[in-house]
Order: sequence, then structure tokens, then C-alpha cells
Amino acid sequence: MSVAPPSPVRPASPGGSGPAPYGLAAPHALATEAGAAVRRAGGNAVDAAVAAAIALTVVYPHQCAVGGDLVALVALPDGRVVSVNGSGAAAAAADPTAVPGPRMPVTGALTVTVPGVVAGWAVLHRTAGRLPWERLFADAIEYARHGVPTAPGVATALRAEADLLTADEGMRAVFFPDGTPLTEGAPLRQPALADTLARLASEGPAALYEGELGARIVATLRAKGSPLTRDDLAHHTTETGGPLSAAFRGEEYLTAPPNSQGLHLLQALGIVERLPAEAELLGSDADVTARVFDAITRDRDRHLADPRHVDVPVTELLGAAHLDRLAAEVRTAPRRTASEPAAVRRNEAARPSGDTVAVVAADDEGHAVSLIQSLFHSFGSGILDPATGVVLHNRGSFFDLAPGAPNRLAGGKRPAHTLMPVLTRRDGVVTGAHGTMGGKAQPQIHTQLALRIAAGDGPAAALGRPRWVIGGLGVDEPAQVASVEGAVPQDVVAALNKGGYRVAVCADRDEQVGHGQLVRRDPSGTGFEAGTDPRSDGSVSTA
Repeated sequence: MSVAPPSPVRPASPGGSGPAPYGLAAPHALATEAGAAVRRAGGNAVDAAVAAAIALTVVYPHQCAVGGDLVALVALPDGRVVSVNGSGAAAAAADPTAVPGPRMPVTGALTVTVPGVVAGWAVLHRTAGRLPWERLFADAIEYARHGVPTAPGVATALRAEADLLTADEGMRAVFFPDGTPLTEGAPLRQPALADTLARLASEGPAALYEGELGARIVATLRAKGSPLTRDDLAHHTTETGGPLSAAFRGEEYLTAPPNSQGLHLLQALGIVERLPAEAELLGSDADVTARVFDAITRDRDRHLADPRHVDVPVTELLGAAHLDRLAAEVRTAPRRTASEPAAVRRNEAARPSGDTVAVVAADDEGHAVSLIQSLFHSFGSGILDPATGVVLHNRGSFFDLAPGAPNRLAGGKRPAHTLMPVLTRRDGVVTGAHGTMGGKAQPQIHTQLALRIAAGDGPAAALGRPRWVIGGLGVDEPAQVASVEGAVPQDVVAALNKGGYRVAVCADRDEQVGHGQLVRRDPSGTGFEAGTDPRSDGSVSTA
């Protein structure tokens, strides 16, 4: 039977839009349409963003799911900005000494922490939503029940992860229905997930955290060796509070506090502000930018953790003295010589895996949202619960097992988190909602976008520029490899080589360097422009 889902409403250019009183961008066109439908029904930007995020768990299941986490920032008409931390904790019974090996596994039941995304949606809806909760699920339920064409990104991920996924009975049934992976355009039907979404719509988050849905997921995980219990789900809390912020090139950049890695973006921007104004940071001085990224990565690896369990010295890390010291180290560091061949094709190196989605939206009522949700790696833990259709994330793989490490696995502790929403303001007025996929490289991608925007790029132009990242997206990738798109100018490649980085050449517009979404206030201040990254399958919606 052919699949005929609702046709997405696309702008004249799928990549960007002109000024409008509202804008939304998401990495899949059907998710964008789910948000647009909610907007047409009278919803605001927050309603639209949550509806798009729910739809993404159906149409982009390699990058996000009901079994994942969420971190978001939402700006309100009264001028407040609220950080929503929907990341979940390890099981109360988690024991680092019981995990085999010196490092956390990358996939499997031991990597599954409490999924926080559903509770996060509910907090966003309570904080600023207008339409009824159940309306936000309508399109997603239809997509799951009746099927959607398999997106190019999903088909690519299924081929890349086939060995992992075919080992799981739930994954096989949904994504390998005849023993081979779904191909681009093939019908992707998820009836069990449709039933789960319908129960969440009618019963609310309690259906997962206190009810039968959670009980089924726990049973599947415990049969595979997980220590998670129904009590762990019942004790989950979504944390709200204020954002962190820092000035950069005339704007205020806001992001989520730890356990999010957002503070390390603010560090990067603070270091860049201390570098010579004439530096070509996205050109012939790219090695300097790479050293900025090295510096913030070292700080993240030393300090980032759950502040409910350990002290994360945010004030010190963002303080002028520390940033002055890091900037001096970046300026004076000698250029190294690469100890390995200067360039390799990316397919000779480990394929990055940082699977996350961003939904960004803003409206002329004063709402803006940057919503980031994730499975962490492609298809997360590699486990799909057959009873609920829910894919489970592998966020716990980012824990450390070393005694004394701030991010060491412990019962009830949240892992250091890569998800980092971003809003921008000027004179107290929201000027942008930014979000990226990119795993541990998200601060790097945001920094490059910030530099592009400061140089005058609009959303679509900034997202479409060639990009590179240091150290890849996932937990198990080498720090000194620069993943560089083929279209990156040669002066950038030469600078990275001179800086001692091993350059791994990707295809052009390759999601191995992350994909982002942007909504920006038009320079005239009359409306919003939206842009979606050509590395995703996304589109934008404006009204």
C-alpha cells in the first residue's frame, strides 16, 4: 500500500524565509508542518515547537524519541527566559564498579537513563502553551499510525547502524520488516508508537512515569540487564530555572546551565572576544579557532557534571580571569606538526554519531523557544521496546567510570549533557533562537554560526556555509581529528594542518559536522527570518 501522509507546507525556498511575524524551523518537513498546523489552529510559537518536537519522534527516530531527553530555553512575553532541563538520571541502583571495562559501553541497556523528554514537553506546555495538550500530538499520531515515507537521513542511518539494530527484536520489526533496512521513501509505520503517543495525549506524562507505558519499558530494559525500575521513572523531575548568559558582538547569548554543556559555548565566545579583531577565525586562522575548541573541551571534560551531585565551578569558568588565561594560551600556543598523514577520507575514520534534533521558533507575541531533544547516538542504545514502540537513548554512555571523576556514574545522577539550547537578545529583546545537532561538538557549531551571524549572514546563509569540527560528535572519537567538509576553503584546511590536526574530509553538506536550525529577528525589527540546515531533511514555516 502506498503511503500518503499530509503534504508539508513548504516555503518557496525550503532553506529559508523572509521576514514574518512568526518563524519555525525543524530538521524534517513533516515536523515543520505539524508545528505549522498548530500555529494555524491558534497556537503560539511554543505550541508549534512542541508539536514539531513530538512529530520528530516519529519521522526522525534515529535522532530523537519518546525514550530520549530534552533541554530547552523559552522566552516569555514578560521578558523572562526559563531554562527547562528535561534530562533524566541513572537508576538509583547504578553502580560504576558493576560496569565491565574501563569505560561505559556506548550502546545497550546499561546506557539507558530515565527518559526525560515527555516531562520536558509538559513543562514547556504548562509554562507557555495555549492549545490543549492533546492537540499537540495529533499529527504525530497520524504519522505513526498511517505511515510516512522514510526520510533520507533515516535510511542512511539504518544502513550505517544495521549490525547494531538487527540484533534487537524491536528494531528489526519496525525498521527491517523484510530483513533489509527501509530505503528512502519506503513506508515507515509505527502502530505501537502511535498507541503510546495517543495514551500520552490522553493521560499526560503520568502514563509513562507512573503507568503502564513505563512498566513495559522497564520490563524490556531489565530483561536486558538494566537496573532501572519503575520507582526511578516515578522519581524523575524536570528542573527549571534561569539561563546563563554572556555578551558577544553586541548581543547577549543565553543558554542552559549544567549539566548542559552550554556554558562552554559562552566560554568559546568569551575567548573569541579576547582574540585580535583582525584574526580570520573562519579562514586562515582556523587553527586558532580549533585551539579555542580544544580549550573549552578540556574544561568540559574536567568539570561538567550534574550540579546536584558535584560542584561545577560555573562562576570561575566564565570569569574574566579564567577566560583571559585561556585566551592567552590560545594566542601563544606553538603550532604543532601533525604526527599522522595530513588528510584522510572521512570513511577511513570512525563515523561520528551524535544524533539530536533542534526545533526553534519565535512569534510577535514575545515567545521564543530553542528546544533540543536527542537519543545521543544514532538510534541511541540500539533498543526499541516492542510493546510501546519507544526507542531508548544511550545518554548514560557519557558517564565516566574513573574514581573521583566529576561525571562518574552514580545512582540518581544525571550525566554531563551535550544538549544546549541557545537564545539571543539585544537590549532585552529576543533576536534569535538557535539550535543544532552535533553531540559534543555543539559548542563548536554554535560558535561558527555566531561568527557568521555577526559578520552579517542571515539564517539560511549561516547554516549553508561549509563547516568543520574538532574531535567529532560522539563519545569515542579522537580529539585531534578535524572533520572537514569538502567545500571548506583550502586556507582553512592548511591552517588546521599547520595546527597539528589530522584532517578527515567529509562530503559536502554532511551531517557529520552537525545540522542546525535558526530563527532570527529581521535586522529591521519587523519580523523573523527562519533557516534550516541543508544537511538535514528540514524546512521552515512562517505566518
